[in-house]
Amino acid sequence: MKLRFFQIGSVLLALLGVGSYFLLIGVPWARNTALPNLLILSGAVAWASYNLRREKSAWTLAPLVLTLLISAGFVYVRFIYASLPRAEVKVALGQPALDFTLPDQQGNLFTLSSLKGKAGAVLVFYRGIW
Repeated sequence: MKLRFFQIGSVLLALLGVGSYFLLIGVPWARNTALPNLLILSGAVAWASYNLRREKSAWTLAPLVLTLLISAGFVYVRFIYASLPRAEVKVALGQPALDFTLPDQQGNLFTLSSLKGKAGAVLVFYRGIW
């Protein structure tokens, strides 16, 4: 029983690596790079690989496959599926911007054309809710 737990421990570590992403979501560098999670997932894959090299059996191959699937799924969702689409720039430099109306940080509607004739403006678009 103890040996079996040691062999499936890599799967549990991989699940911890994915779950800890949500615990660290409030830490900007961890959220933006996912470095702690990638380190934990790398450790889980190394652990499962070590177990397979030590003893080749279904009890060591299955945890390696599950650990790789969990790790690949996390990388796909975090870095590919959830990535922002490439922005299309439709206005050339020096040309007037297209008019739009959007809510500001207080929830009031703001229209770009309301700034027409003023000296200049800086627009800040928030990428997300954080």
